[in-house]
Amino acid sequence: MFENTHHDRLSVYVLVLLLALLGITLSLHSNAEDSDEFKQRSMEAFKQFNAMTEDQRNLAVKNMSNTDMNMVMMGAAQINNEVNETIQAMVPPNTDMASIYEIRSGNFTNSGNMSKVSGISRILSVNNNEFLRFEHFNITNGPELHVYFTNNGDLVNSKDLGLLKGNIGPQNYFLGNIANQYDTVVIASKPFKMVYAKATLAP
Repeated sequence: MFENTHHDRLSVYVLVLLLALLGITLSLHSNAEDSDEFKQRSMEAFKQFNAMTEDQRNLAVKNMSNTDMNMVMMGAAQINNEVNETIQAMVPPNTDMASIYEIRSGNFTNSGNMSKVSGISRILSVNNNEFLRFEHFNITNGPELHVYFTNNGDLVNSKDLGLLKGNIGPQNYFLGNIANQYDTVVIASKPFKMVYAKATLAP
């Protein structure tokens, strides 16, 4: 009985989202993409999607059209989240001297969808601990973007380094000692399984 109630509750959330997105889609006219109303509606679609639990989002995605997904993505793209992490933040506390050197690096390229990206991804060794660092970084924001450490961009067998800390600014991700196991950084929307950017790392 509890399972049925839980499923019904999820279904209600999904229905509300889909009806909202349907209303958004039907209200669009040619060249409406630049209008304030369009921006407001796409932002509302993203907020509704973002407010769901992970289970609710996964269920909603299964029932969303490409148009619905694009609306959510466009809403997310209006939000900027800046971070400013320093290299010094990777150094252990109470350490007088740090050994820091670059192992590999690569420039970010976008995936060809609506996302745009610039910046460089670097693997740094800091006192024998490895970190992934983004510099001069700027990417179009998206729904629940995660940072993945992969081989040739394969997300299935990747290492999920967690949520992207911000779509603008330098940031660090702890690797430990796995840097040699992977060769490509991928930024992708976890619920949509959509790649936003990649960086192939080389010496």
